[in-house]
Amino acid sequence: MNIRNNDNDSSRRVFLRSAAGLALASGRIGQHFSLPLAMGLSGMAGLAAQRAQAADTSGYKALVCLFMYGGNDAHNWVVPVDATGYAQYSQARNALALPLGSLQPITSSSQDAGRAFGMPAELAPLRALYEQGQAAIIANVGPLLRPISKAEFNAGSAVPPRLFSHNDQQSTWQSGSAEGARSGWGGRIGDILATANGQPLFTTVSATGNAVYLAGNNVVQYQVNAAGPVGVNGLANNWLLGAPQGSTSLRQMLADAGATPLQREYTRVVQRAISAEATLRGALANVSVPAIPATPLVWAGGSTTLDKEALARQLRMVAQLIAANQGLGMRRQVFMVSIGGFDTHAHQLRDQSGLMTRVASSVRYFNDTVAALGLGPNVTLFTASDFGRTLASNDDGSDHGWGSHHFAVGGAVRGREIYGRFPVTALGTADDVGSGRLLPSTSVTQFAASLGRWMGLSTTELATVLPNLGQFNAGTMGFL
Repeated sequence: MNIRNNDNDSSRRVFLRSAAGLALASGRIGQHFSLPLAMGLSGMAGLAAQRAQAADTSGYKALVCLFMYGGNDAHNWVVPVDATGYAQYSQARNALALPLGSLQPITSSSQDAGRAFGMPAELAPLRALYEQGQAAIIANVGPLLRPISKAEFNAGSAVPPRLFSHNDQQSTWQSGSAEGARSGWGGRIGDILATANGQPLFTTVSATGNAVYLAGNNVVQYQVNAAGPVGVNGLANNWLLGAPQGSTSLRQMLADAGATPLQREYTRVVQRAISAEATLRGALANVSVPAIPATPLVWAGGSTTLDKEALARQLRMVAQLIAANQGLGMRRQVFMVSIGGFDTHAHQLRDQSGLMTRVASSVRYFNDTVAALGLGPNVTLFTASDFGRTLASNDDGSDHGWGSHHFAVGGAVRGREIYGRFPVTALGTADDVGSGRLLPSTSVTQFAASLGRWMGLSTTELATVLPNLGQFNAGTMGFL
């Protein structure tokens, strides 16, 4: 099984390459240059008709998905600290339980009387945003076809397919269906909102490689790296056997439309990629955002194999793109960033500390940056992951689970609160379907619907983006 579980891992779906060394993709993006395919005229007309039903596209809004590849163990991110709750947590987690004295209390009024919660010191930057009212916790989220009970799960009734599989659950979180999905709910949001943008090519943007979350039925994700748009190598380098005329020759080739439909389409796509790159570079040249803090302790800890600033650099590029929204004529954008390393079957206490620190510090840097741009209320970041993990320890780590706790962060978030029902953190409860795998009390569909509604989608549009929304309460969860 090919698992996306580190910062440098590329998509399993290999991109087609031409003999000249240029990367091509049929309806997707190559690895050596961005290939932002514009939608056809018929697709644009269809989107315009849909757009007429939309609730609102005034102003500017951006949605940022932070995906934690591998399956984040959120049981140690938000921990019961009341006497009864901590005793249950400690007994269930055993060797993985964090010391009570290391947990910093958080404010919450929505849970049962007598319950109290805390977060570890490594999440202090994220906890600060929470206490400032700019971050919310959404409890026990996971993929569901419809609400089900533990008895129904045990009977195999309405159980989502291929639970506990990395590739399938990454796809299910991002698209609503298991591996092989052709579009994600972020991309389907983009399908509907693209016509509000002056540059529809930049509606869905990935800073972390190809991701089904951003793939639409009409829009195609535009890919950038931490330095910005990725250009055609041959136009910047003398790639033709080292000959100085290599770049000139390539430009001359691209000026010739060709004699066959394939040649003409190839040329059209590459020329469009070159044009889009130039447009984006021009817009980015007019913006400036703060540098990533150079505090060594911020990026220390955990596995030595991970690029410890990778997430912060991705988020800095997203902040730059957001800052360029007026120059590009953008009203609605959907972004994705990611960090790997969360498949903590072993060395969990060693590695999780560093992962927490990097996520919390990177998110705080990003939130402060967009706030400094005057766009804090216009940007919402949310976390996602393959699945939660087991409450039960395997002695050195935890195994694949189901429901997990997530965060929404931004100036529009109604923070300092836990939304949804926080489960009893113990084994053998009505929420435990085995080894402390939590039966989700909030579906990804409901979580996504609240984010989509904030982006301006109407009820009809939400049903298009999230086909099984009718199986759940269609109202928003209240955190936006």
